[in-house]
This record gives sequence, C-alpha cells and structure tokens, in this order.
Amino acid sequence: MESEDFISAIEDGGEGFVFKGNCSENKDKKKRFSEEQIKSLETMFETQTKLEPRQKLQLARELGLQPRQVAIWFQNKRARWKSKQLEREYSSLRSDYDQLLSSFESLQREKQILAKQLQKLAELIGKQKEGSESELKNGSKEDEMEKKVGLFRQEEEEEEAMAVVNSGEQEWWECWPLNE
Repeated sequence: MESEDFISAIEDGGEGFVFKGNCSENKDKKKRFSEEQIKSLETMFETQTKLEPRQKLQLARELGLQPRQVAIWFQNKRARWKSKQLEREYSSLRSDYDQLLSSFESLQREKQILAKQLQKLAELIGKQKEGSESELKNGSKEDEMEKKVGLFRQEEEEEEAMAVVNSGEQEWWECWPLNE
C-alpha cells in the first residue's frame, strides 16, 4: 500500500506525501524555510529562547508555518545554541587550563632552581660553621692564653708597685694600677 501511495505521490508531484523511511528522496523533498522566515525566527530567538503556546501560534500565522514547525525550529535552535555555548565554554576553560599548566610548569622549574640554590647555600653555611668551630676551638685556646698573659702582667705590675712602695720612693696609691 505504501509503495502505491509513493508511486501516486510521485506522479502527483509529491505534494502532501510524507515518506516514512530513511531515504535520500525524503531529504530532497524536505521543505526549507525562506530567508525571511529564518530572519524572523532568529530575531525572535534573540529575545526569547522558548516560546509560550500563544506566541508560537502567532509567529506561525505571521510566517505562514505550522505551529509544530516553529516549535521544532526553536527546539533545534536551542540545541545548536547550547552546543555552541558548550564549545565556547570548553575553549575558554581549555585556554585557562593551558595558562595554568604553563604557570605551574614555570613554578616547578623555579622551585627546582631555588631548591638547588638552597642546597648550595646550606653547603656553604655548613663549611662556614666547620671553619667557625675550628676557629672557636683555636680562638678559645687563644683567649685562655691571653687571659693567662694578662694575669701574669697584672701580677708583675702589682709586684713592681709593691716594690716601689717598699722602697719608699712613692706612696702605694700612686703606684697602684687604675685599670681595674
């Protein structure tokens, strides 16, 4: 029966016939919107992405289309719009990710450089500490020697002062060292 309808529809010019199948002839028979209709639909879509039933009926009457055609056009347009929006968001996020990745890698390199510098500084400080400790050990011996020499000199000075006092040439307070 369908094949008879199909044959008669072809003979009649195919008007009013809807083929229920997956055929390339169906795509050829698909009615396209005129440029004016598309412009009107696009303009309406810019203000509203979803139409109320009475708006859909009014727009369909104005454009000479079926309300179902308007509804399907808006549905398809929303799907395409959403798809493009996702692509834009993905591109934006990808760009942000690439920038963050670049910054992260740069920071990692900087961290490695700083870690090497820190290691070198730690080694230098270690060497200086070793040198300081040996100087302190040597220095403490030198300090002890200086103290002993200082005490020895002080004792000598005191003995000289006592000798002078005992000789009677000067008073004892005149000979006493004032550097204490």
